[in-house]
Amino acid sequence: MWKNKILDLVKDFKHPAWGFSHFSRIYELSLELAKTLQFEINKDALFAAAYLHDIGAFNPYRQKDKDHSDVAIENCNEILGSTDFPSEKIPLVKDIIKSHMFYAKPKDNIESKIFHDADTLDFMGSIGIARILSIVGKEDWTPDLQSAIKLIERFSKELPQSIVTENAKEIGKIRKKEMEQFLKNLANQTKQYDLI
Repeated sequence: MWKNKILDLVKDFKHPAWGFSHFSRIYELSLELAKTLQFEINKDALFAAAYLHDIGAFNPYRQKDKDHSDVAIENCNEILGSTDFPSEKIPLVKDIIKSHMFYAKPKDNIESKIFHDADTLDFMGSIGIARILSIVGKEDWTPDLQSAIKLIERFSKELPQSIVTENAKEIGKIRKKEMEQFLKNLANQTKQYDLI
């Protein structure tokens, strides 16, 4: 079955902030958002997109100076075509992947919108903080702890504005408060970050 082949392909894609556990969270949250919206969605396309959207961040797919989303899209036909995945659903998988990042505008289908929102929400709240802190010194986003704190501050302000579905906005409000409380506590315990 195609799902097992995809899971087998990505099961070893591990990273403190993205990879297999992130793929699983995004898929589950996308289903949750779809359920609360009461929309009929293409679960096959969502599943494939969830487990393939970040493969461009991992070897052997990673390409220097190329966006990981573009790399994932370029590999969709070959990966999904080597399975019994319905070929007519591949364009939707590509649409979902193309607009998954918080800085992208989602395509005009419900799957792209909820997936975009789920991926954005995974950079917010306690999980978002944990993901950002986990890459300190490992990724150029966060070369040190100070840059990570600035990114958490920036994400707490900017990411809620990129969420498009109403139910995801409600979750975003809760996660924004979690980030703000964390930053407030951290500021109090570090003399407004001077002691970090």
